[in-house]
Amino acid sequence: MTYRVLMGMLGLCWVAAASAAAPASLLFGVNEGTSGSIGFTDRQDKYKPLADYLARTLNRPVLLESASDLKNLTKSLDKAHYGLLLVRPSHISAKAMRDQKYVLVAAAKGDATAQFIVHKDSPLKQPADLKGKSIVMPDDIAYPTWIGLAMLRDIGIGRGQAGIRNFRSQEAVGYAVEQKLSDVGVVISYSKVAKDWPGKGHRVLWESKKLPYWSVIGSPKLAPEEVSRIRDALIKLDHSDEGQKILKEIGVKGFVAGDQAAYLDMLKWVGY
Repeated sequence: MTYRVLMGMLGLCWVAAASAAAPASLLFGVNEGTSGSIGFTDRQDKYKPLADYLARTLNRPVLLESASDLKNLTKSLDKAHYGLLLVRPSHISAKAMRDQKYVLVAAAKGDATAQFIVHKDSPLKQPADLKGKSIVMPDDIAYPTWIGLAMLRDIGIGRGQAGIRNFRSQEAVGYAVEQKLSDVGVVISYSKVAKDWPGKGHRVLWESKKLPYWSVIGSPKLAPEEVSRIRDALIKLDHSDEGQKILKEIGVKGFVAGDQAAYLDMLKWVGY
């Protein structure tokens, strides 16, 4: 065996050994549902510090993937595409917990409610008044849409008893109500539309009970010890200056362990 052949074989062995030793990357998805309005590049920049923080926590590469479209997101989850996912629409994360056996890693601090919003000049006074009215909701797969439909169902108003239309974003829903193109709109409380609505002099006609908030879910392929490390790291974010900066950037007050059963109970209620 010549020296050149021997060195070549040793080089291949070294590359193979290095590849075997390198930790596998973790795909970290983020989704803001129909309440988010920034583009792909801005989302990538927004969540990159969190991805880098998790990479240091796990001592393995964390690849960030911003998923903006809910339908594509659900298709990806059906294939267990993500190792880790931070997602605002809680029915999406709950479905992944139920069907793909994802686990709740942590929940963002806070509460969510679905709100039926009306113009300040609206004559509507109570939920029963919604029968026969025009109602705009976001995307037909969006969190507030499913909650709104469940609320209407519970008071005996089915899809055929109200003129329901779906728009892609909650900003479009707010615009339609403000311009009196629709009697009522349905949005989620943490959206910009809901936060700005009272300041514009408009009203919330009806509000849901408190709902599960944003969540971080993990693939069933993640080892239990990795889930625990990620959970601890997220909960400790507000204990450091770096962590507080990350939380401010992504718009979260902090994380708690959360209650997976609450997500599954909500899912059963809405029938998603």
